[in-house]
Amino acid sequence: METKNSTKAFITLMVSISFLLIGFIVVGFVIFSIRGKEIIEEEENGANLIINYTDNTTGLKIKDVNPTTDEIGMKNLKKGEFFDFSVEVDLDNAASVEYEIALVKNIKTSSLTNDDVRIYLEKEESGTYTKVFGPEKFTPLTKKTKYGSKIGTMVIYSNKKSNSTADKYRLRMWMSDKAKESTGSFDVEVVVNGKAE
Repeated sequence: METKNSTKAFITLMVSISFLLIGFIVVGFVIFSIRGKEIIEEEENGANLIINYTDNTTGLKIKDVNPTTDEIGMKNLKKGEFFDFSVEVDLDNAASVEYEIALVKNIKTSSLTNDDVRIYLEKEESGTYTKVFGPEKFTPLTKKTKYGSKIGTMVIYSNKKSNSTADKYRLRMWMSDKAKESTGSFDVEVVVNGKAE
């Protein structure tokens, strides 16, 4: 009788451990699969904006850079000099979504002044990236926008979508050749705010 009870207890313990392991694996898979994505839900009208980041980074940081002309900066393709991301629109029950792309400056890690930096944004159309913003200095907002971009951030592009698609973007940033400094760093995070109709 004792052996049967011991066997039953052992089997119950093993089944419980197996379920726990399966649960941990499922949770780990879910966490891994959403890394690099920030989901913004516009619940009132049922639309979603999903930001897909490259290499699980959320922005661009230039560090120990030297002054660069706009002509060269707009073509930079070295690792760390550009940042690719996409904005996926899922309309669901909404007729359309308007969104804006904004940059949030990390004040603690940025040594360059706003005037010494150049921001440049391109959007992919039919396999080719074309300019949609810049090159311009970093200019922070003085008041919050109707889509939710906060004071201190910089809005660099806005778009209206009436279908569910994904837009691909490439952000570039460099130190202006007219900068007062000879070297420095600048760090921004890309955020997207939107409103469904």
